[in-house]
Amino acid sequence: MASQSKHIADVLDSVSHASFNNEVERLRVRAAARRLLARVESPYERAWGFCFEHPVVFAALQTCINLGLWRSWAAAGGGDKTIDELVKLTAHDIEPNLLPAFNVVEETAEDTFKPSPFSSAIGDESTKVRASLEAANYQYILAGHNLPKYLAKIGYKEPSAADNNNHAESDPEGLNFFGRLQRSPEYYEAFTGHMEAWTAWKTPWTKLYDPSKLIDGANLDDGSPLVVDLGGNTGIDISHFLDAVPELPAGLLVLQDLPEIIARANVDERITAMVHDFFEPQPVKGSRAYFMHAVLHDWPDDKARELLLNTRDVMIRDYSKLFVYDIVLPAKGASISQTTMDVEMMPLLSASERTKRQWEELLASAGLKIVKFWPDPKEYEMLIEAEID
Repeated sequence: MASQSKHIADVLDSVSHASFNNEVERLRVRAAARRLLARVESPYERAWGFCFEHPVVFAALQTCINLGLWRSWAAAGGGDKTIDELVKLTAHDIEPNLLPAFNVVEETAEDTFKPSPFSSAIGDESTKVRASLEAANYQYILAGHNLPKYLAKIGYKEPSAADNNNHAESDPEGLNFFGRLQRSPEYYEAFTGHMEAWTAWKTPWTKLYDPSKLIDGANLDDGSPLVVDLGGNTGIDISHFLDAVPELPAGLLVLQDLPEIIARANVDERITAMVHDFFEPQPVKGSRAYFMHAVLHDWPDDKARELLLNTRDVMIRDYSKLFVYDIVLPAKGASISQTTMDVEMMPLLSASERTKRQWEELLASAGLKIVKFWPDPKEYEMLIEAEID
C-alpha cells in the first residue's frame, strides 16, 4: 500500500497548470482534485482548514500586499530570495515570520523562497489578482461573517432588500454594496479590477454565439446601433465583439456604465463609451442587440425586472435581441464556482444565481421570451438569447 500511495502522490505532484492544452479539460481535472481533497481529508482536517488555514493565509497575503512585497519581488525579477532579502524588498522594518506559507511561495532552501505562479500574479498588476484579493478583504469577507446574524434577524427568509441588507449591516456607515464602492475609491478600484480579471477568465461570449448572425438583417446604413453593452465595466465584452468583426465602422457599438467606470474605459475609438444608469430609461433605442454580462445576478427579482423593462421598452419586436451572459444553475451537479457565487450574492447584494426556470420566469415578467440557452464549454455561465414576447 505504501508503494501505491507513493505512486499516487507522484502522479498528482506531476500535474500542473502547464499540463493542459485544453482549458475545459483543465477545469474538469481541477474539479476532480477538489472532490479528491474532500474525500481524502478527515472531518477534522477540513475543519482545521476553515478555522486556521484560510483566515491566517488571507491575513498574510493582505499583509504582504500592504508591505508592497509582491510588487517589489516581481519588479526585482522574481527568483530565489532569502528571508532577509525579502524583508529588504518591503522597505519596512518587519519581523520575518510574517511571510506566508500554504504553497503561496515555494521553499527552495532553509529560509529561502522563490515565487509561485500565484505570488507572481499578485505582484503583476496586469493580472488583477491583487485587486481581487483586496476586494475580498474590503467587502466579501466582512459581509460573509455577518450573514448568519442577519439571517437569524430576518427569520431565515430569502434576503431581498437591495439597500437595507446584510452588507449594510456589516458596513461601518450602513452603506449597501454599491454605495460603499461609490464612497470609497480604494474599494471601487479593487472591485473593478476583480471584475476585469473575472471577465477575462471567462469564455468570450462571441465564442458561444456567432456575431455575424446579428449583422445579417441589421439596419446599419442609417447608423442604427448594433450592440449596446449595459453595465459593461471597462469594455472587455464589447471589445470581444469588435475583435470578432473588426471591419465594423464607428458608432455601431456602445459601452454603457456609470461615470466613474466610463472614465477608466480604454476601448477602441470605434466604440462609443456612454455614461448611463441602467435603472434610468435607456437612451439608445432600436439596437439590434442589448447585452448584459453578470449584471442581473447582482439584483433581486424586483430590481432586475425594472432593469429589464427599461431595456424592453426600446427594443423592436422581431428585430432586437437581448443577450444575458450569466450563471444558469443546473438542476443537479452545480460546480463549486457556481454554488460559491450563488451564496456570495446573498450577503453582498440580497441576490442569487438563477436556474433555467427562474430565468424564464424573470424574463417573462418583463415581457421577454427566451429563444435559446447557449452553454459555455467551461460549464460556468450560459448566454441567454431573448426577444420580445
